[in-house]
Amino acid sequence: MNAQVKDRFSGRKVALGATVGLMLIATLLVTLASAAQVGAKSAATIKRAPLSGSAAFPAVNGEAKWKAKDGERELEVQIEDAKRLAGKRLTVRIGGKVMGHMRVSALGRARLVRDTQAGQSVPTSVTGKGVRIRTAGGSLVAGGKF
Repeated sequence: MNAQVKDRFSGRKVALGATVGLMLIATLLVTLASAAQVGAKSAATIKRAPLSGSAAFPAVNGEAKWKAKDGERELEVQIEDAKRLAGKRLTVRIGGKVMGHMRVSALGRARLVRDTQAGQSVPTSVTGKGVRIRTAGGSLVAGGKF
């Protein structure tokens, strides 16, 4: 081979190597970006409402928690220190709407869980809504606000 042909061939070899290298880097970046999108999930929105006992049941306390993520919603309401109400059925309302009922254990605790994934009704939003827990006779046990 003469010197001119050799120089031309070397130049093409270098250009080809650079092109292949750039293509590999671009492929790697696209793969990493796709993996990050697949692995990334939307952040959950969580709202909490501390619950305080009423004048009739001042020792009672608890919390209501609402969580929304990826189109699913969950509501959890729990109270404790309600031994005087052991065995009683309580009604939980959010924004005036009945969410369900819970029974107080011998230890004075009660819990209600609702989940849209289980086909249960959970409010689409709770911001600014009140939480009220009442006895079957209508006495306020505890309340709070999201």
